[in-house]
Amino acid sequence: MKKPIQSIIVFSILTSSIYGFDYKVNGQVQNWSKFGFNNDKIDTIAGKYPTDSFSVLTASLGLKLDIGAGFYAGIMGTVGGLIFDNTKFQGDGNIVYNPEGLAYNYFGFWPGRDYRSPANPRTARNYVLQNLYVGYKYDKYIDAKIGRFSIPGDWLSGYIQGASLDSYVLPYTRLWGILAHKRASVGGKWLKDFKYMNQNIPVDNGKGFDVYAIGADFKRENFIAQGYVYAQDSRFIAPGFHLGYDSNPEFKSEGFRSKTEILFLYMQIVGPALSKNTAYNNYAYDARINTDKIPVGKGGESLMIKQRFDIDNYNVGGILYVNFGNPNEFLTPYGDPTGFDNYDNSVYDNAAWNNMFRRDAISGFLFGGGTYTNLSWGIIGRITHSPRSNEQALAVNVDYKFPWNITAGIKVEYYNNTTFAGYTLGIGNKITMLGKTISQDRSYASTYISYNF
Repeated sequence: MKKPIQSIIVFSILTSSIYGFDYKVNGQVQNWSKFGFNNDKIDTIAGKYPTDSFSVLTASLGLKLDIGAGFYAGIMGTVGGLIFDNTKFQGDGNIVYNPEGLAYNYFGFWPGRDYRSPANPRTARNYVLQNLYVGYKYDKYIDAKIGRFSIPGDWLSGYIQGASLDSYVLPYTRLWGILAHKRASVGGKWLKDFKYMNQNIPVDNGKGFDVYAIGADFKRENFIAQGYVYAQDSRFIAPGFHLGYDSNPEFKSEGFRSKTEILFLYMQIVGPALSKNTAYNNYAYDARINTDKIPVGKGGESLMIKQRFDIDNYNVGGILYVNFGNPNEFLTPYGDPTGFDNYDNSVYDNAAWNNMFRRDAISGFLFGGGTYTNLSWGIIGRITHSPRSNEQALAVNVDYKFPWNITAGIKVEYYNNTTFAGYTLGIGNKITMLGKTISQDRSYASTYISYNF
């Protein structure tokens, strides 16, 4: 409990020192829930596993300070807990396989900062200090920040512990750089404290490695062009680009807009990572070597093409996402260029990551939606084919903004997953090596309600 106490002390010092400064207090109280429709018994021989259901409640409180002379600061913390977890009761009918529950893999997962400690419900952390930073901004020349804060990005986003530097000194251009020492996941179903990205392997001798990124974003009139390079010591180097054309950049839900985006990432895995085993079951069991511990490979490429049309309050569009090789294992788990939730599989299937980011996967999306006063709605369909699995999903979501800063929403998704023979399903010591192809229902409904201030 020492860390929460220290955080409270720091927060108290800041809040007691804000006299004479511009400041803003903000926060949120939220409930997020998932209800899986497949509640069949576990059959480890056949590889049949149900879909998980769970519910979380969180509260966040933050403070932003304008210190003066170009300096600014911020602090925000979140606490919460699981209020329901049906995996505590799932088994074969006679035996409950995980009586302590598995939802900690979403909320509270904590394997230690170096990923060498056991992660289980008893070690779960239900709190995180996601913002704790100091920054300095001088006109268009520099905007520097150090500490804990959130970052945008195509392939790496969320909360990092590190530093960032932005400059708009060149016309129409943002120059930027990021050093990410650790990363956390906070929001909705997620609460994971800061830890190293891409856990260690024995050859690393217990070290954790920083992720670096540099880029230049050019934007003028209807065009955007971004170039960037991501890299991690002993792991990878990954250059890429993001090109776009927006027919109506000032679109405000009136008239017509066409927006086209092309994203590309080249991933080259290097050094000790070449001997690291795949963490996402991207390769099949090899009976010749009698092991499922297969290296991640040399990397590969990802290509995403996204087209969206807006007509007044309505929109429609599509996405093509293609992997050549295995480019997503070390970077994309920490970001998602599609803008949709792609962690909606089952906890019994590789951390709930769906198969569109797998080796040699190809996926197509069609989506549409609209808004009417305080009501918004959307429909999205996805088809994925990969060597590991085929998936078909169709989701409908509705959100409504109530008075008093209250927002609520519901999403219902049909989701079929067909995993091929030779791959694994399950979790922990309940892993099944599939002897034959199996199809399972991963459909679910999710809800949320939040109060923001």
